[in-house]
Amino acid sequence: MTTPDVQIDFQAGQRWTYRTRPGEDTSTVLILRRDDEPSGVVLHVALDGLRLGNSHLPGGVQMELGHAPVTVDALRASVLELIQVNAPLPNDEGGYRQWREAADRGEAGVFTLTLAEILDVIGQAVTPAPVDGLFGKTNRR
Repeated sequence: MTTPDVQIDFQAGQRWTYRTRPGEDTSTVLILRRDDEPSGVVLHVALDGLRLGNSHLPGGVQMELGHAPVTVDALRASVLELIQVNAPLPNDEGGYRQWREAADRGEAGVFTLTLAEILDVIGQAVTPAPVDGLFGKTNRR
């Protein structure tokens, strides 16, 4: 098990277990790419085995997240055990390319949250607000 104080040499092709959300115990994280940026190292990861609510998808559940840029500290605080090295990487780099273009324009950021927290934030963003408004109130008479 790792802690935020442990130094880990994260590299593309590593698959890790991590501190998952409830119900996603078999989810893993795959490091897709490592970018050494002027602001620090950015790790690009993909997650599988998810149960992420997403009303925009048929069935309302997203099983994977194809790309998320994270800091080394965020990943270090999330991972538990290295379970594979030299894992095959997906051919589709569309998410990374989109991020790279936006980052080069100064319009993209990097997650500093743990992986579970990132999934919670994404889940909140893709879940529609309640019918009576965000706070359960309405201006209707």
